[in-house]
Amino acid sequence: MGLIRGQKGPKMEAKKNWMKNLPADVENRLAACHSRRSDIGILVNVKWAAMVADGMKEQGFVKEDALVYVLDLLDSNGQFVDLTRGEYDALKHE
Repeated sequence: MGLIRGQKGPKMEAKKNWMKNLPADVENRLAACHSRRSDIGILVNVKWAAMVADGMKEQGFVKEDALVYVLDLLDSNGQFVDLTRGEYDALKHE
């Protein structure tokens, strides 16, 4: 059975489901494309927790995958974040 136009499939829902666990202020800034640099750690930690809960860690995913996902998401929102090597390494290991 196919989807009706505009209806979201289970994969789409699972991808966005992690955002419901964000603190309200971080979620609001993300939705408004006004995330702060200080939000990145929170976004990565919440995304990683969702990935672990979905069994992705057992499939070989690592926290750096959550970091890359968040950076891509921010970039798609028009928010390019230029992290130093130290900042990047710290975020992928927090």
